[in-house]
Amino acid sequence: MKLFIGIDGGATKTIARVEREDGTLLGIGKAGPANIRLDPLGAWASIQKAIAAGAHPIPLADPQYQWHCGAGLAGTQVPEAIAGFLALDHPFPHFYIHSDGYTSCLGAHGGANGAVIAIGTGVVAYQIEGEQVTRVSGWGFPQGDEGSGAWLGLAALQQTLQWWDGRRRETPLVARVFGHFQRDGEALIRWANTAQSQQFAQLAPLVIATAQGGDEGAIALLTEAGEEIGKIWQALVARQEKPLPCSLLGGLAAPLMPYLPTELRSHLVPPQGDAAQGGVIFARREATRATA
Repeated sequence: MKLFIGIDGGATKTIARVEREDGTLLGIGKAGPANIRLDPLGAWASIQKAIAAGAHPIPLADPQYQWHCGAGLAGTQVPEAIAGFLALDHPFPHFYIHSDGYTSCLGAHGGANGAVIAIGTGVVAYQIEGEQVTRVSGWGFPQGDEGSGAWLGLAALQQTLQWWDGRRRETPLVARVFGHFQRDGEALIRWANTAQSQQFAQLAPLVIATAQGGDEGAIALLTEAGEEIGKIWQALVARQEKPLPCSLLGGLAAPLMPYLPTELRSHLVPPQGDAAQGGVIFARREATRATA
């Protein structure tokens, strides 16, 4: 008997969706992060823990079952990371791996052709059209991820530091960011010199809240973020043979919606499913190819 497992492994958590061959959901398990570039051993531990929880009461070693795993994992942009990860000892003879953006795209469109733009701490876009897979952005912060939460947070911090220097007037956004640090300039500067993308992204809600209050500077930043997302979408469109639907994913998708180009909004559709469901689709396809 076959079990099909879709794995959504990211920087903070892993989700495993376990389905029987007829499509019946057996269970969903959760565990810790699964970044194969930063911690391949930890990724395997999280994946096995999540699968075991989703497959319960079936043990992973049960010889009655074939385990077909389709995994979308963080860190797959580095080919050496994939090779090193798969070389580690694991109990799954049918383990198929791709990026988490790829499985998110499969899940969002139910396996049909389409595109996704995921906007959170970073930004990454994927597009699937037949056998053609396109990726745009997602190159990390600060060298990329324009329009993301980290990008917005950095821009807000830069404006605050410019005010601190006397190069900019104090605006509602600057006041809100400075207040976030209890109006302690030294604390702000210490934080700025050690913060990573996740920490910068924590300032993005301040930009959104200030824009909702009508602050022109915050509105300008969100408008620029929307323009950057529009450029990402246009890069996808340039590689399309025919127009494809697009789904927005991630925590900043809804707040940025009003700032996106009109043409992009006209192509948006709600996602049908998530990355774990996309992983199941991936696993089923690869299993079919293997037996063809």
